[in-house]
Amino acid sequence: MMSWARRKGTGRPVLTLLTLVLLTAVFGLICLYGRPPESARHRFHVPPSERVTQDLKTAGRGSTDAKDQLMTLDPTRKFLINSITTKPVFITGDDAWSLQVQLSDADIQFYLADRASRGFNAIWVGLADNTYSNHPPRDFYGNVPFNGPDFTHENPAYWTRVDRTLAWAAAQGITVFASPAFVGYGCTNGYCESYRGSSTEVLTAYGQFLGGRYRGYSNLVWVIGGDANPEDQDVQSKLDALANGIRFADPVHLMTAETYRGYSAQDIWSETSWLDLDALYLQPAEIPAKANAAYLSGTYPALMFEDWYEGDHSISELGVRQEGYWAVLSGCTLGRFFGNHAIWDFTWNQITRDPWKSQLGAAGSEGQAWLGRLFRSREHWKLVPDITHTVMIGGYDPRNFPSRARESLRSFIRREPFRMRSAFPVAARTSDGQTIIAYVPNGNATTITIDMSAITDSHSQAQCWWFNPRTGANRLIGALAASGSSYFTAPDSNDWVLVIDSRDASLEAPGRKDL
Repeated sequence: MMSWARRKGTGRPVLTLLTLVLLTAVFGLICLYGRPPESARHRFHVPPSERVTQDLKTAGRGSTDAKDQLMTLDPTRKFLINSITTKPVFITGDDAWSLQVQLSDADIQFYLADRASRGFNAIWVGLADNTYSNHPPRDFYGNVPFNGPDFTHENPAYWTRVDRTLAWAAAQGITVFASPAFVGYGCTNGYCESYRGSSTEVLTAYGQFLGGRYRGYSNLVWVIGGDANPEDQDVQSKLDALANGIRFADPVHLMTAETYRGYSAQDIWSETSWLDLDALYLQPAEIPAKANAAYLSGTYPALMFEDWYEGDHSISELGVRQEGYWAVLSGCTLGRFFGNHAIWDFTWNQITRDPWKSQLGAAGSEGQAWLGRLFRSREHWKLVPDITHTVMIGGYDPRNFPSRARESLRSFIRREPFRMRSAFPVAARTSDGQTIIAYVPNGNATTITIDMSAITDSHSQAQCWWFNPRTGANRLIGALAASGSSYFTAPDSNDWVLVIDSRDASLEAPGRKDL
């Protein structure tokens, strides 16, 4: 059982003269080309007079009454808990954007039952949408969300169906991340022009309608935005008004934002008083560095909200899994939303003709389900990403030195995330030293080195496993000393997850039992 690990003495990489020269050059380039990061240039700046008003309305939001919620922040506002059970929550999410407009009541219930059976506990839904359905903005039964201009005269028949959807989701233990109305990427579709043409008073009133109607539900997180261009300050100001309207009527539920590709919620909205969670919207190569940065900021706990979807962008099934593990182990410790090309729009026929029901059990959904089970079986809320490689001390960068140097220069000069290639392992350790988790995307092509002293155990013993992210199967490596360092090589060429636990914890095999 020990064939997948071998021991060696302690050791650390030593900075070479060439490395020092490179670092000196990088700092020189920072001084020469220094400019604010892209996200800082596009941050929404709340006008001083409005900020005073917002602060008065949202004073004490950190101590709002959030009883009976499937997902809310713990008292430290660092991780999610179920306030009914008081246990930590890991988001295993699915993009179900067009659910409310595209599906019949029977199919909504079918979808929710399927997702709950696979361990999904969150879905992302557009409450009103005028783009991604067969008869926008009408729902399956022909109801429109607004009987007047957009965001006004809400149609009782339409919103009664939304009520039912939220209740059905709650019965399945699923929290709905609800977007009030899609903006539209680059303002080429969606409600973008309606946002522009509506007054802040109209958007505030729409927010108050939503907040007042859904304040009493146990399974809701508000999601502001929807591909809104951060340079469009007019639309951003209307979204801020919408968010403040919701918050005024609903101080109970958490709020986050889906922004623009390459950004996170806090990049744009960190000056506002309504933001609770950071949500990242990234291409795969950006994920590790951007998740690291979100974690290091320490301002908001982060989740991976939107990445490349199964069936889109020619991404492989390995790539879909890798996005999730990269994100969680690099700092998105709240969890991750997954997407499938046929499920998110429920086979809206202008996008794909693949039947959505046949995709529910595809490899991407299975991998996402196992990701959730793995992290729920360990102290996910205590994970600290191994940003400085003090845990995984070898094998974390398979590229040669010139390749790393070129990417470092590009990253610093352009103020863009350091791009990772598909072979990069990542790791995280729980803050109490109970567990180390490392993801190795290229299997036995890479040998990683772990500092075993990072495990805290009264008898200096660690229990080691290989976890299969495709099937949930485990291979026991066995017990190793929690001292010195060890080499680990995966069982085969597929992606694997290394799990190392303190033996004192007496934990079951990874993915087998929720903590």
